Amino acid sequence: MKNLETLFIPEEIKNIELTGKLVVIIDVLRASSTIVTALANGCHGFIPILSPDQAKKKAQQFEKERVLLGGEREGTKIEGFDLGNSPREYKREAVKDKTIIFSTTNGVKTLEIVKGAYRIIIGSFLNLQAVCKYCTNYKGDILLICAGKEGRFSLEDTACAGMLIDSLKNVFSDTCQESDANLTARLLYEKFGNNILEILRKSQHGQYLESIGLDEDLKFCSQLDFFRIVPIFKDGIISI
Repeated sequence: MKNLETLFIPEEIKNIELTGKLVVIIDVLRASSTIVTALANGCHGFIPILSPDQAKKKAQQFEKERVLLGGEREGTKIEGFDLGNSPREYKREAVKDKTIIFSTTNGVKTLEIVKGAYRIIIGSFLNLQAVCKYCTNYKGDILLICAGKEGRFSLEDTACAGMLIDSLKNVFSDTCQESDANLTARLLYEKFGNNILEILRKSQHGQYLESIGLDEDLKFCSQLDFFRIVPIFKDGIISI
């Protein structure tokens, strides 16, 4: 029987063996949603780099017309970057056939932490059922990791994990589903049901994004199963 485990923040991973595990990274607001959207719109791939300065140096290795710098600090576009971290910016006409050098506060840090996993995929509300299907077909243990917010619990990521767990209820045993973390995530999802926008608006980070004029990002990220792709992080790049 394969095991399913949820971590509320990436820092919990320090005592967990990653060998052979499928890791699902969930950063609803907004890195996961942005990555899924851009790849669905024809982006070649994302190279996650934590330092903006290192990201700029990495971009110099590419032909100028084939690469874009994307990312945020405190929710706003990094100075000198082409794009921020709003999925609405990553339209087909902007990203088709481009490589994105990507630097964000939480999502990129989480990817760095889990590099030792057997396989790493990106999950969000936008591609939830595609991720669910991928997890169903995976034969080994699965780890759902919520990116959180600077080392703290996040409502929106945990609720997304809870929806995934609920969708996978026929794949895993009741004992597995009812570990403390998994049960907490499911109960949180059940409280809101499919009213995803309410989850995002009640979350601390969602309220912050609204305060800086990004309410439309919440609406976009709340769409369920808008895309059918599963981004995979391998050899330093996220692609499909």
